Amino acid sequence: MPLNERTYIVTGAGGGIGGAAAARLLRVGSNVVAVDLSSRRLNGTIESTRGLPGTLRTIKADVTSEAGVQEAVDFAVTEFGSVQGVANVAGGMVNINRDVYDVPLESISLDSWVQMYALNVNSAFLMCRALEKHFVAQGYGKIVNVASLAAFANRLELGNAAYNSAKAAVVAFTQSVSVQLGRQGIRANCIAPGLVLSDRVRAWIDDGYLNRHLEYTALGDVPTPEDLGEGIAFFLEPQSDAITGETLRVAAGVR
Repeated sequence: MPLNERTYIVTGAGGGIGGAAAARLLRVGSNVVAVDLSSRRLNGTIESTRGLPGTLRTIKADVTSEAGVQEAVDFAVTEFGSVQGVANVAGGMVNINRDVYDVPLESISLDSWVQMYALNVNSAFLMCRALEKHFVAQGYGKIVNVASLAAFANRLELGNAAYNSAKAAVVAFTQSVSVQLGRQGIRANCIAPGLVLSDRVRAWIDDGYLNRHLEYTALGDVPTPEDLGEGIAFFLEPQSDAITGETLRVAAGVR
């Protein structure tokens, strides 16, 4: 199927990485259904992608709920007839700021732990489950989940116990899905960013934090949201059809 006939769902599409992924897919003429909990952020994505050759549709939905996910999937199928892939970008650290990194366990409430898993793990699970029958029926589907380097090693200031374990669960979930659904033509892969200077991060990051992180990198730099968008597009588009169950670190060489 040509790129300009393909349709992708991108969750968290009002954020830095999700917005960059949507823009990258639109740039080659694909259809994109942008999903986000914030109408304001979705409007920002509409403005930033105006004039690109693809077709953008947006829907405000809560992808941590079954009803919200089903609404988004139904909307995409109604608008475009079929869906070839999904990028589960929605996630991240709840109420992210400088103070949520490497906090002791006693500072993590059960509610915040559950919320972290809902945002990062449940959202990916619900979207994949909602699209499974659709993908199986057409014999093809691409899934990209977004984890983090925090899933592999908790370097200082990389995450916390709730976030790190949630992102590790995203990696394991992706691998399970790739095996369970591979013979039905469905590919599932994962992107693992490190520090990404999105607008949310720029709002609180200081030079000391950034410089400490740069010391871990092989390239002496950090990836941009656009770099992550390229990685996501690679796994969604047909050039990666022979790849499944993999995790790609887009992190300037941080291991």
